[in-house]
Amino acid sequence: MFRWISIALLAATAVSVPLSVSAADESPWYAGAGIGRGEAKRPGSWVEQADLAFKAQGVTSVTNIGTGSTAWKLYGGYQWDENLGVEAGYARLGRFNGVSNVTAPAAATGSGTWDASAFSLAAVGTLPIKERFAAIGKLGLAYTRLSVSATAPGAGGAAVAFNPSNDRVNLMLGLGLRFDLSKKVGLRAEYEQYSNVGDATKTGQTAIGVWSLGAQYRF
Repeated sequence: MFRWISIALLAATAVSVPLSVSAADESPWYAGAGIGRGEAKRPGSWVEQADLAFKAQGVTSVTNIGTGSTAWKLYGGYQWDENLGVEAGYARLGRFNGVSNVTAPAAATGSGTWDASAFSLAAVGTLPIKERFAAIGKLGLAYTRLSVSATAPGAGGAAVAFNPSNDRVNLMLGLGLRFDLSKKVGLRAEYEQYSNVGDATKTGQTAIGVWSLGAQYRF
């Protein structure tokens, strides 16, 4: 999937090269990284599928999954002019931990993780506010992956497992602010939302929002 995102980015760049950037001494290419917090909007959908899977294996449980996790991302882009660009990236949306309280066949506790990540390709709009400040908006597609690894004690102490995964293409949106420390280095604060991560009837499904702070470098 990363190969196709890279090809699409290069194709978009080839078409847009004649436009150039507004300042001749500023490179149109940039790369950056950010770190922050991922928030699962509807973890109840993940919970439901986990408890249903355990029930099918003879285990009655009530699962709770944390809604927040550390998230990070790497990205690169091409700025056509001061207002328009294109950006590709990889984001670790979060590793969400869950606990399953088992009531039958015997009282016990299980645990699990819900790992979410995404490759994305988005159009980026930039609106200069002041000399060094600009607002950023993103609209694009994300190839998301959700991997579940959960277990719970079953009859006789033998563990039962719930280990599905799902890959899908979803809509992604983003808003943020950029502060330029220099012509090459800038700081970014962003919120991005990835829609429908997971499968409603297999892993459970939810939107994940990511708040991040990071830096970018023009080269």
